[in-house]
Formats: sequence, structure tokens, C-alpha cells
Amino acid sequence: MGREEDYGMWSEREVVQIETLDERMENRRYVGEKKDSYTAKTETNTFQVGRNSSKKDDFIGYMTMLWPYLVIIIVVFFGSLLMGYASAASFPHMADNLMKEFSSRFAPLLTLSPIYILITIFLNNTFVSLVSLVLGIAVGIFPILFIASNGYFVGMISYLVGQQKGFVFILLALLPHGVVELPTVFLSASIGLRLGHHVFLSLIGRPTEVREEIKNGLKFYFSLIMPFLFIAAIIETFITPRILSFI
Repeated sequence: MGREEDYGMWSEREVVQIETLDERMENRRYVGEKKDSYTAKTETNTFQVGRNSSKKDDFIGYMTMLWPYLVIIIVVFFGSLLMGYASAASFPHMADNLMKEFSSRFAPLLTLSPIYILITIFLNNTFVSLVSLVLGIAVGIFPILFIASNGYFVGMISYLVGQQKGFVFILLALLPHGVVELPTVFLSASIGLRLGHHVFLSLIGRPTEVREEIKNGLKFYFSLIMPFLFIAAIIETFITPRILSFI
């Protein structure tokens, strides 16, 4: 009797262990299926978010990345502008020679029809902005030099024109198209500076994706900067001269 009872108890324990093992396997299978289902849903949601991301979100995201470089470019431009203004005030003879060279260079442009003036201004601004962006690959040196030289030149011309025609004339001559043109030029140089930064990171062995940065920068340039440069050229050709004609 004792042996039969022991055998019965052992059988019951074995059955309980087998049932417990089956339950564990079933639970693991359920957890695995639930995890797979959650992963699939996560991947689907991620894919849908990627597909449904708007151009506005892309613009905000890219501008957020460009913001530190844009600040540097703005500081360089206005710092160079003040230096150019001070240099023209300190060395008026040098500023006069620069003004004569500027006038002789652009005087033939004023003899063209407005359409040709528009095309010339647009192509010139588009070319120099694109060059400052692409040559930013050289560790960001060219965008800085491009912005600094332009700021210095604008500062000298502003001093000379201000002495001759007053500062109201300068504001009316620069603001209408400048409020559109300057931000686009700043953005082009900012992209070039960002490219140069990533090239530098790659040279020192830091992980970065230079090709992806170039691709994103050119996409931003052709989709946003170039159209606004065209708008600025239209304002500079047709609207700015009309405003100045009332002075």
C-alpha cells in the first residue's frame, strides 16, 4: 500500500510538472507572438510617420540643424559690414576708388532691358550662393570668406552712398529686396559651413555622413533658396527702382 501511494503521488507530481512546463511554453509562445505583433505595429507606425511627415516638418527640422551655423554667418556679415563702414570713413580715398570700380563694372547692366537685368541678377546671385554652398566642403572656409567680403563691401558702399544721398536712400535701396535676398544668401552660406564642419569631423575620424549632408543641402537650396532668389531679383529689378524714383 505504501508503495502504491508513493507511486500515485509521484505520478501526480509528474503530471503537475508536465502541465506547468506546458503552461510555461504556452506563455512564452504568447509573449513571443505579442512581442512580434508589437514590433510589427511599431515598424508600421514608423513607416507611416516617415511617409506622412510634411514639408513643413522637414523645413523646421533642417532649420533647427542649421541654426548655429546661421548665427555664425550673420555675426560674420554684420561684423564685416561695420568694419567696411569704418574703413570707408577712415580711408575715403580707397572707398572712392572702390566705388568707381563698382560703378564702371555695373554701369553696362543698367543699359539693358528690365528682363535682361532680372535674368542677370538672378543668375549671378544663384551662382555665387551655390558656389558658397558647394565650396563649403573645403572645411567651411569659403562661405566665411564669401560672407565677410560681401559684408565689408556693403559697409563701404553704404558709407559712400550715405554721404552723398543720405541714409534713407540706402535703406530704401537695400531693404525691399534685401529682406528676401540676404536671408537666402545667409542660408546658402550656412549650409556650406555645415558641410565644412561635417567634412572636418570625418577627417578627424568622427562618424558622420558627408554625402547625406550634401544631398540634403542641395535639396534645400533648389527647393527653397533658389525660388526666393528669383523673387528677390524681381523686387530689385522692378520695385526698388520705382521706390527710389520718388526720392
